[in-house]
Parts: sequence; C-alpha cells; structure tokens
Amino acid sequence: MRTLLSWWKRQSALGQLSECTIVLVEADESPSTWIELEIQGTNIQYAYCPCAEVFHKTKALNLGLSLSQGEFVAPFDVDLIPIGDTLRRHLQMAISAPQFLVTGYRVMLEEETINIDTLDVVLEQTSIAPEDQPTALWKHLIRRERFGVVPFFNKDRLIEIGGWDEVFIGWGGEDQEIIERYLQDGQYLCRSPELVYLHLAHERNRQWHEASLVEKNRNHYYAKRG
Repeated sequence: MRTLLSWWKRQSALGQLSECTIVLVEADESPSTWIELEIQGTNIQYAYCPCAEVFHKTKALNLGLSLSQGEFVAPFDVDLIPIGDTLRRHLQMAISAPQFLVTGYRVMLEEETINIDTLDVVLEQTSIAPEDQPTALWKHLIRRERFGVVPFFNKDRLIEIGGWDEVFIGWGGEDQEIIERYLQDGQYLCRSPELVYLHLAHERNRQWHEASLVEKNRNHYYAKRG
C-alpha cells in the first residue's frame, strides 16, 4: 500500500490525473490510523470496511462503489502500480470507446516494495501474469472466460447489475464473474497492451487462499455461467 500511495502522491504533486479520485477502502479487523495522515493534501478518500475474518474483497469493492462519484469506476488493488501514463491512457480509452470495457495487462515482480524512481530497471525483472500463461489464455480464447486488469466500468451500468456478488468470499472468480455479467449486447471486452500495471509480490493470506474457499468460489462462478 505504501508504494502505491507514494506513486499517487507524486502524481498529485505533479498535477496529474486531477480528474481522478481514489477511494481507498481498507478491509481489516481495525482501521490503520497512519493512512489518514499519509493521504492529507491528496485526492484520496479513505473508508474503513470491518473485516474480522476472511478478507471479503467483494464487500469492500461495493463500499468503494457506493462512495464513488465519477462516470467510471475501476477496481484497483493496492499491489498494482501503473507504468508510465497507463492510468491516463486507460481513462482516455474508456471515454472514447464506450462500447468497450477497456482493461489492461499486468507483469509480476517478486518484490513487495520498490523505489518509484527505479521503475525502468525493475520492469526488466518482471514475468508474465498467471492469466496470460497458456492454460489460462486458452480459457480466454476458447471458453470465453473474461479477465482484464483494472477494468474501467461505467458506474451507472455497474450499479444497474448490482455491483459485485458478495457470495464470493476470499480469493477467486469475482473479477471474471462481474466482467461477464457487465458485458451485454453491443459491448465487448478490450485488453490493450498499451495499458501495463506492475504487480508487486505480497504474502498470501492463508484464510483468503484457503482451498475450501477457492473451490467454493470457483464452483459458484461456474454455476452462474451455467
């Protein structure tokens, strides 16, 4: 989270992305008092989502949706760092092509934090994300399972379909499911190589990745797909 906050504060100081607001939702047993001090003077809004047990990402996302005020809503994990002017390009693409749900790609780094000034060097150490490995890519192309990094949803459409399905608890399935439910006749998923996000490593929450929860989420996802 600190790396993303560092990146966003720098963009704010440079006057970049003034048309965007981050709704930072923390889902944990208790709120982190340092966050509100850290974001003073920025266009970041903080909200706390009580989460005493397994991390309930879909609940946190729906809280963020309820607080958002712009035309677009983009779910954004705190371990993602936009490369170059990715975020600005992403917004421009979403505005210019409303028939597309525009998403990007991510590359993986085996580090938890980085110095923002060394991004160019760091990128040479990255690897392809799991969703672009052969087995997952085959599902995208043949089974039409839809996935993309930081989809820029139209807020009204997102509210119309009821936001994220809070039956998904823990890891897996919620991101694909909402993309597939969001798309309708005349709308298409567009993944652009112009939009690249750096995914930082972090320790896995054992409860969040518990095998029984992952299996439950995958079963729920495939049941909804029919």
